[in-house]
Amino acid sequence: MLTHTTTQIIAKEGWNQSLVALMFFILSYTLSFVPWFFFAIFLVTLFVYRNPERVCEDEDEFSFIAPCDGRVIEIQKVALKDGSQKLSVVIQKSIFNVGILRAPMALSILETHKRNGLSLPRSSALSFKLSEKNTLTCKGRFGDVKLVLRCGMWSQKMELLKSIGPLKIGQRFAFLNEGDVTLLLPLDARLKITLNDDVKAGTTVLGYFDYKGHDDK
Repeated sequence: MLTHTTTQIIAKEGWNQSLVALMFFILSYTLSFVPWFFFAIFLVTLFVYRNPERVCEDEDEFSFIAPCDGRVIEIQKVALKDGSQKLSVVIQKSIFNVGILRAPMALSILETHKRNGLSLPRSSALSFKLSEKNTLTCKGRFGDVKLVLRCGMWSQKMELLKSIGPLKIGQRFAFLNEGDVTLLLPLDARLKITLNDDVKAGTTVLGYFDYKGHDDK
């Protein structure tokens, strides 16, 4: 089932949790039972499900931006099952990073493949085989791109706001509490980020596609 988070200050995926936290706070205040503790939980819930507006730091048409908030933990060339090779950029996000994911470039989602699974920490040897995962196969102006979204230990059920069709750069397309996002890019993409850099979805430019052969398009 698709949700439709747009520009609400609190993402719809967190409305139920925020309401429950508020009710516990009201009850604790009424009973004079550590209301400060439940008020703190309510504030943390609002923080976890915040949905801020973002402005990209560079409007270059050849640039691509971070799909999620977090830290760059892996950059390498990888071989896919179809024999092709891609440049892999993995961003790990904590539960305290903004959960809304954004399109890294203008693209069209051609296919979405979901693997139901568990919520396991990335450090677990079984996480790559058993964790819940969504793989989005996309077509961009500069080539084929894949997005792999993997749930972490503290993640709730992953939500796709759009599972097929076009996305504008920076458009919200999914919600992920905690986990990691892998961006698989053409090999000629030039990165401006390095390992352990902190990035923000919809704002941080990760790099640029090759200008050669695209100047007249």
